[in-house]
Amino acid sequence: MLRGLYAAATALDSASQVQEVVASNLSHVTTPGYRQRGVTHETFDRALQRATPPTGDIVGTRVSGVFHDFEAGALQHTQAPLDLALGDADTFFRVQGPNGQQLFSRNGTFHLNQAGQIVTQAGYPLLGQGGPITLPPDTTLINIASDGSVTANGEAVTRVQLVKFTNPEKLTAVGPTLYDAPQDAGQLPTEGRILQGYRESSNVNAANEMVQLMIGSRYFDAAQRVLRAIGESVQLNTRPQG
Repeated sequence: MLRGLYAAATALDSASQVQEVVASNLSHVTTPGYRQRGVTHETFDRALQRATPPTGDIVGTRVSGVFHDFEAGALQHTQAPLDLALGDADTFFRVQGPNGQQLFSRNGTFHLNQAGQIVTQAGYPLLGQGGPITLPPDTTLINIASDGSVTANGEAVTRVQLVKFTNPEKLTAVGPTLYDAPQDAGQLPTEGRILQGYRESSNVNAANEMVQLMIGSRYFDAAQRVLRAIGESVQLNTRPQG
């Protein structure tokens, strides 16, 4: 009975975590460059086998990890000069994070800050050759070619630097559309293609996520009912007889 109690409790916790991921996907269905997230599960028996011989006494499940679906989103034509989309699904923009570290994103909705730098919506500078891309103060015409070449009023400024990864599954989310890359992600400079005046939408399928939300809710309710039933049974069996 206690094994069943443990299994139901872990199922409840796992279902709750799945619901959180699905809810996050739905909340970012309109966020440019957002990548759908999912979860993987494993049994505790399998987890314990990596450390100790299996005893057969432990059952249950847990969320073993969160993964990102890097399939490209649909393109929207905005005509805004600092809306940039990537033409290849495996390439990323490089931006400078708050501590000077490099972060990576597919979200190409940029704007100019007061210093004339091209920055993300959160204010992180887009990186080109030599560092953050900064335009002259009198710039009225911005052109970013498909190869990333940046010109301001017809004068060359720099070139947007793109990267790809041999192991994109190693990327770690540090925000809705920002990723950190450990060394084993295999960062590689790449040419890529940039589309000026376009915005890449989220790749979340809202209808599918709603279905997953309903399925997850049923799993949660089922685990909750099992947990309650076992708890009531334990109370009955431990009630003093007389």
